[in-house]
Amino acid sequence: MKFFYRRGVAALAVAMLVGAANNTNAQVDPRDLPIVAQPQQRFDSGQDIQPIFEGWSLNDDGSYLFHFGYLNRNYREQPNVTIGPANYFSPGDPDRGQPTYFYPRTQRYQFTVQVPASMGTSLDDGLFWTVTLHGSEQKAVGWLQPEWEIDENTITSNGGTGGGHTKADIYADEPPSVALQANASSVAVGQPLTLTAMLTDDELPVSLPPRKPREPLPTLKRPEGFPDIPDNVQWYSRPRPPRNGLSLLWVVYRGPADANFHPAGFQRSVLEEGEDGSPSSRLGAVETAASEVTMIEGDGWTSAKFEATVTFDTPGTYTLRAVASDAMLSTFGDVVVTVRE
Repeated sequence: MKFFYRRGVAALAVAMLVGAANNTNAQVDPRDLPIVAQPQQRFDSGQDIQPIFEGWSLNDDGSYLFHFGYLNRNYREQPNVTIGPANYFSPGDPDRGQPTYFYPRTQRYQFTVQVPASMGTSLDDGLFWTVTLHGSEQKAVGWLQPEWEIDENTITSNGGTGGGHTKADIYADEPPSVALQANASSVAVGQPLTLTAMLTDDELPVSLPPRKPREPLPTLKRPEGFPDIPDNVQWYSRPRPPRNGLSLLWVVYRGPADANFHPAGFQRSVLEEGEDGSPSSRLGAVETAASEVTMIEGDGWTSAKFEATVTFDTPGTYTLRAVASDAMLSTFGDVVVTVRE
């Protein structure tokens, strides 16, 4: 039945196009086509959030870590879904450290939940994360299905940070440590807050050689006179850490709205060479890491100190998350700030 239904949809689309060709005044609006005939349809807002169970890993004490991320199906909307009936875990404590502020599209490995060895042996005995947005309830269930066991190699492969490194280095690498400080725990709207992060790490991963410059394809070159970012190009791009050295990213993890971080994107400690071929040079791409060193102290490989300022437009309680990266593995640290009117 599904095969014939799809043929019928295709026939309808063709018929509409043929009708348009026979009428010089007719135009086909893509919104008039059935949704199944619009596989590339994108929505700025109004869509739901799909929690994602990324897999599980075994702790030395016999307990397990369940890894979670999410897919915000919107391309622009960044909703705040507070802990409660619309954002909760079950069974047990509904608050397991999940985010309440959701950035667009896929955000992988956002947090982990430690569970006892006796939990998750079957689907019915799993840990459920439920998120409801725009009237659509979506769930993810974590349980110990053997195929879902993951490790550092899985995480770096899916995160795009393992390229160029050997598996031996990936398994030997220790994630960086991060110590955070804010110059105040409460600020007013529009008042700048200074955030300081001190990163320490082992000597892995090893430095990667510079990328060879590459010329963008002709179709990706911006024609002269066109705007910097055409309105048909996705405006959001998930920040990615630099390929070498320690780096740091600040984001809103919980809070009523986004915040204004300066510098934005990943702060870097090592100057990259051969950046001409980086994604930021392609048509419509968004800069997701600083192009110059913003470290204020350290050697950039085993230690690095960063400072940033943040301002808020909306009052409320915020959890600001620092993502500390050694270019392969990441560590999270949080700072809670109260923003007054």
